[in-house]
Amino acid sequence: MRVCALVTSVLLLLTLPTSAAQYGGKTIDGRRLPVKVYSYATGGVFDAEVEFKRDIATLYFVGGSQLLLRLNQPTIRDSNNILGYGRVGQLPLGRSFSIGIRGDNGLNSGSNTGPTGSFSVGGGALSDLWKIMLSPEALQ
Repeated sequence: MRVCALVTSVLLLLTLPTSAAQYGGKTIDGRRLPVKVYSYATGGVFDAEVEFKRDIATLYFVGGSQLLLRLNQPTIRDSNNILGYGRVGQLPLGRSFSIGIRGDNGLNSGSNTGPTGSFSVGGGALSDLWKIMLSPEALQ
């Protein structure tokens, strides 16, 4: 019962209005822009596109995969250093919580079990941190 109340409270907080992502005093929500993305988990740099919506950044990688990140702050001061937290298959609810669908290991072995819902606590580690590097030219 407590977990249900916690999840409901967190989801209600998500629906509160937040400001649009901004850079240089202008809204950049809804535009798909080319970026380089650094993963603190792997140390790799990846080519991708990003689309901002308030404090969520959706990354579209070259191979077709996507990743949702919760931005540290929706006002972007340095376009080459945009930090966000997220995990594959999860919607980050902040640095410490995420909710989403995680594939069952049995999917690869031919079992009939499908994806399972998950609620993760304790995120915010370096493995969840991503750095988006957006060139100022892409914003013009």
